[in-house]
Amino acid sequence: MPAQRGAEHEVAIRELRNAGKVIAELAAAGAVGKVTSGGRLVGWLVPATPAEQRIEELTAQGLVHPAERPGGLAGRGPRPRRAHLPPLSETLEQMRNDERA
Repeated sequence: MPAQRGAEHEVAIRELRNAGKVIAELAAAGAVGKVTSGGRLVGWLVPATPAEQRIEELTAQGLVHPAERPGGLAGRGPRPRRAHLPPLSETLEQMRNDERA
């Protein structure tokens, strides 16, 4: 479940000429900036979550280290087959045969 978003404040793209001021105001209010151009939505300015801020603090303190490869299963190959075990297909076939008997 995504984190609850704060109040939305519309920010015209021309206001981003002074982006530092706009971002500081949004951060102080804990708000999300809805960036528009000619009244059309073109992007979002979203504050960091407390969890993201904590991770940054822990990383700066050297207590947490970023992953060396992309998260999840990316970059991983298949695990080697365990020679002492039969293939799953054979095990399933045996189980089905046992159920029929």
